[in-house]
Amino acid sequence: MFDINKTIELIKGGLLEPRATWQSYLAENRSWQDTAVLLTLPLIIASSALSGILSLAFRSYHMGFGRWLLAIVFAIIGIAVVSFIFSYLANVFKGKHDFNRGLAALSLAAIPAYAGSIVAPVPFIGWIISLALSIITLVYLYQIIPSYLEVPEDKRVIHYVSSLVVSVVLMMLIGYMFGHGGLMGGYRGGMSMTGEQPAQVGMFGDIQRYTDLMDRAQKDHYNPPANGMITDQQMKDYMDAMRKTAEVRKEQMAHLDKLKEEYKDKEPSATDLPALSGGIGSVLGAVSAEMEVVMTGKGNWAEHQWVTQQLHTARIQKDINDTVKHNYAMYQANAAELEKLSVIP
Repeated sequence: MFDINKTIELIKGGLLEPRATWQSYLAENRSWQDTAVLLTLPLIIASSALSGILSLAFRSYHMGFGRWLLAIVFAIIGIAVVSFIFSYLANVFKGKHDFNRGLAALSLAAIPAYAGSIVAPVPFIGWIISLALSIITLVYLYQIIPSYLEVPEDKRVIHYVSSLVVSVVLMMLIGYMFGHGGLMGGYRGGMSMTGEQPAQVGMFGDIQRYTDLMDRAQKDHYNPPANGMITDQQMKDYMDAMRKTAEVRKEQMAHLDKLKEEYKDKEPSATDLPALSGGIGSVLGAVSAEMEVVMTGKGNWAEHQWVTQQLHTARIQKDINDTVKHNYAMYQANAAELEKLSVIP
């Protein structure tokens, strides 16, 4: 039975607290019908409707009502087919063939991608946000599969790669068989990543690297000082990290702008995958830049986040107590450069 409060809870949790939400939903042991009613169908229908509204508002793209309904049908078919493939191949690789869990895993992991599809029609920034959130969905899918389908760690990568490749090929075939290849563009576009190796290999390598980076970052711990004051060394390290992050993002965005201009008037096809491989890799690099700069510089991600939060609080509160006054002075001393770097804690 549909429960809007449960649906909102799952979507909110999937965006803000994904791991806790995944484990909580897994413990509920829901049927695929429950998942479809509570999460899958609401995600597909709501994201399609809101995206269509924004398309009309910004006049970025208009899809007739018939094609809109057809796109929803293909989206439903798509997630069902992909869920079955991931579940079926889990059994091949010594995991568990369970469609109930397969659909749950795909639907939960896809929450960021559906959120991104809503803002895709927004000019200039929408497609970048949408692409970034789609990549996060791929990362989440890589993380959620072992617990939901019990795929052994040593089979994790090969199961993930095989499932995605089979899914993409099958969905493209289904799209072209029914004469709606254009509706399956998302499956084509999602196959490219970075590097001069084959696009699929680069994509999975980058996803695994980003996932490993996130896992390591989440293991960092930091016990802040009782007085809550940022030290001179912490501020120095923070500014150094943000300068390097800004440089990385500038390079990645320059590459994306070049790619966007090149493909402005044509729809990418399978033959364009090598040329497009650096595009999605650039988005992934931009998304993870700050974390990667801190982690590869042997910094502590938890401490870095604490400094960011302290600066954010100080910028808002300014002078409510001695701690905030101290941290606000730190912020003010670097505010001009932070603004120049387009970094506002």
